[in-house]
Amino acid sequence: METNAIIKRLDRLDDLPTLPAIALEVNRLLEDYNTSVSKLSETIDKDQSIVSKILKLVNSAFFGLSSKVGNIPHAVTLLGFNTIRNAVVSVSVINSFPGDKVPEGLDIKEFWTHSVGVAVTSRSMAEKTRLFTPEDCFIAGLLHDVGKIVLAQYFPDIFKRIWARIRQGNISFYEAEREEMPVDHAMIGGYLTRKWQLPARLVDTITYHHSLNKEAIEPDLLMIVHAADIIFNSYMTVSKGWADHSSFHQDLSPALKGHIVEVKDWFPDLSVEIDSACDFFLKELG
Repeated sequence: METNAIIKRLDRLDDLPTLPAIALEVNRLLEDYNTSVSKLSETIDKDQSIVSKILKLVNSAFFGLSSKVGNIPHAVTLLGFNTIRNAVVSVSVINSFPGDKVPEGLDIKEFWTHSVGVAVTSRSMAEKTRLFTPEDCFIAGLLHDVGKIVLAQYFPDIFKRIWARIRQGNISFYEAEREEMPVDHAMIGGYLTRKWQLPARLVDTITYHHSLNKEAIEPDLLMIVHAADIIFNSYMTVSKGWADHSSFHQDLSPALKGHIVEVKDWFPDLSVEIDSACDFFLKELG
């Protein structure tokens, strides 16, 4: 199937997952620097389901706050606009892909465990290197593989062939899909998040997290997610902590390369935070 045929098929789909109106409105508000705490809080408060999930998230062990947050204005004031926006998007996205609707062949809990792991790793690397905003790194990491669900759900025959090739050749998902089709899951994820009207820097990072496009809108954001993906995969394999440095793109910044060299020292502690985040987000799968 050619690139244009795949894109046209995506364009014709009426049931592609969508973000709730509240998430779209929050995104729109936060593109305006004049948006106030009260305006943002008032918007979120319109959806009590989202309010409940956001308060559960900010009061979970994942954030580790010393005092309980009881309302959205308090959460916004304490954590900031970007953190709350990304929290709204995070819970909305996971709810957009309920486990009971995921096609055979895709382990949804394994998928979100990987996604959350990359998200937390990305945020941590951003905090330590100060290369980019940690919360943007978190949401980009969380969504980096979302195209895989779309691929599995709407192109099941291709998805099955990809898995067969992975088993036959002992290669990565990315390598297998590039052999089977001209459009990879990263490009499909970029297509979907663009339709969701997410910020261009996030769409760009999701689209190029394997290839590190030199014209990326935010190259540091892209490099962090790219590296976090490889690091987390290394810790989820039998090697348990060994990362093949040839897997990282040669254009990574010196700050990231230095941090990667020390990965065995800092990742074991980070894994506790990853477990805490997974405890919360995987509960959202029902």
